[in-house]
Amino acid sequence: MTRTLITLELLGNENTLGFVKQVEGLKDLDIDEEYGLVLISPKKHLYVIRVNGPVDAEKLMSVQPKVKGVSADVRIAPFNQ
Repeated sequence: MTRTLITLELLGNENTLGFVKQVEGLKDLDIDEEYGLVLISPKKHLYVIRVNGPVDAEKLMSVQPKVKGVSADVRIAPFNQ
């Protein structure tokens, strides 16, 4: 399954998963609720959500100004030694 991380700039009381799930461009995506809404930069008001399935990054960023970045969620695992 493809997983994508989406970076969002959320101001004031926008920093809830409930708000994010209603945002145009995001509301039709399969947002991973267990991953939640993760604060990555308090000074810049940046948060990350994880989405299951493919995302058209160019289209999403063009229709939703709250989206500041889209990147792959790469699995990280230790090497067996």
